[in-house]
Amino acid sequence: MPSPGTAADISAQDANDLLQKLITESANVQAVFWGRGDVSVTVRGFASRPVDGVVQITEGKGLDSASLSFGLRDVIKFKYADNRAFPSADVPGVPRRLSALIFVYPDDTQVALFELADTP
Repeated sequence: MPSPGTAADISAQDANDLLQKLITESANVQAVFWGRGDVSVTVRGFASRPVDGVVQITEGKGLDSASLSFGLRDVIKFKYADNRAFPSADVPGVPRRLSALIFVYPDDTQVALFELADTP
């Protein structure tokens, strides 16, 4: 599981507003899922509007495109960190993260949406 880090607790409304901003701006995001048993998944793409409380991050438009879906109903804690929480050194091949919106579930499973800087 990820460490608590420097992300600040935020309200559900603030988290929803930030999520809507990522969706509206078609922000490039990296979604990371951390589950039990050290299971993790990473998908890069764009967030879609929640349908029945489920958000989807998809790499492309095809049915075979990698995606990650997660629900918002069971989230017990919301966290946010801006670019000050990330190392300032640019690492070649690693996208620069602008912010992180984190959803924490009762079993401590987490989904983080990292907003990525546009690459030149």
